[in-house]
Amino acid sequence: MIKAIQLTNLSCNLIKSDLLKNRLAMAKLSSEKLTKTLYQLYYEGLLGLKNVNDDKNIEKLAELGFLKISEVSESQFDILSEKAKKEYEHFPLGHIEALNFELTYECNSNCPHCLLKTVRKKFHGKEISFENAKRIIADAYFAGLLQNGINFTGGEALLAKTDIFELIRYASSYGIPTRLFTNSFWGNKFFFKAANQRFSSPLSLIKKLKSSGLNQLALSFDSRFDKDKAGVKQLTTIIQACETIGLNYELISSPEIKEHLNSFLHYVKISLEVNILKYMTPITMDLVDMGGAVSFEHHYNNNFSLKELITNSQCKGKGFFQPNMITISPNGGVRSCMYGLGLENLGNINDTNLLQIINNFNDNLSICFAEKKAFELADIIYEPYKDIYKPFSHNCSACVLLARLIHEYYMIKATKEPTKEQLLKMNYKVGKDLNLLKENHLIKD
Repeated sequence: MIKAIQLTNLSCNLIKSDLLKNRLAMAKLSSEKLTKTLYQLYYEGLLGLKNVNDDKNIEKLAELGFLKISEVSESQFDILSEKAKKEYEHFPLGHIEALNFELTYECNSNCPHCLLKTVRKKFHGKEISFENAKRIIADAYFAGLLQNGINFTGGEALLAKTDIFELIRYASSYGIPTRLFTNSFWGNKFFFKAANQRFSSPLSLIKKLKSSGLNQLALSFDSRFDKDKAGVKQLTTIIQACETIGLNYELISSPEIKEHLNSFLHYVKISLEVNILKYMTPITMDLVDMGGAVSFEHHYNNNFSLKELITNSQCKGKGFFQPNMITISPNGGVRSCMYGLGLENLGNINDTNLLQIINNFNDNLSICFAEKKAFELADIIYEPYKDIYKPFSHNCSACVLLARLIHEYYMIKATKEPTKEQLLKMNYKVGKDLNLLKENHLIKD
């Protein structure tokens, strides 16, 4: 056996993003020799530790998460080197460009399409501390994962107990683009509280957000506003404030309410006496309903199998093994799919730091989806129990359900082979969490 070194996900991402030299300098390891060693590894796969004459710094690189040191069989060295090169080329972080930071699941609105209705009680009172949030931002920046920035969201992000304004300011100090999603509850209020501060008007809050360094405010325009005149006033007031202060904002709607959106924009322009909304970016976004929606028009998929639904979903399951962002929930859970409610398949930020989490990315769930084993597993953990579920209202519902079931399955399997009774109980638990059970099965525990 010989000691060998190989790259981690962190190093692969820094090499791909052309950030390696910069981050080594940040770590006070700005040696031309070390940089060459890491690039040599990228092209050769593995290197024998005895062939690298810089033991002290190599150990430091391993400690900081740039390298892995392991013992390998000398006869297998070339084979493992080729395998490592393929892993470097297809490493799972290669598509991540942003962090979706769920500060809280608390909310003072009742959006009909909200995904969080069924899990809000479970997460009540759970929020990441300000210091932990700063550490997560710093680690994500160091790892080169924030090309498109950070999306601060919830629940309602402005109800979070942490100082959102200082978090935005902190992220901005690194040059990280920031976006804040809000339900606009404060648009018709005066002398109100948002985050940890009080404001005299919506305009004063917009000023605070801009002075903190916020790049983009995100506002939802959904079916609530068909009947809610107060909601229309809220949005109009916030839009006026953004246009006055010069803060960029997105107005996000779903395709089915395009007609209402056009009417609303016409109304806003007349109300504000403008021809152009200079700082607005209208965005159409599909509303993903996991079954938690109430009084929401469902378009059920009755005629497709679970496999067909997942295969035809927008990401085709890639959200679990090749994500373009990582999401952190209020309890510290880190997941690869934004819609994967209840998942923390990558780990928990309260147990380990983000750099370790991304270096240990390949969990059972992501491997199952990457290698198409998820569908084989579905025959065991879903098909025998599918009659307890109502029809899926969205392809992503099928994707998230199977992901949750696989995650729970492996948690049980870690100690012993799951029984049929355990699998049934697991299906009831996950189905209840996602509000996907048929009514006659809701009483099951």
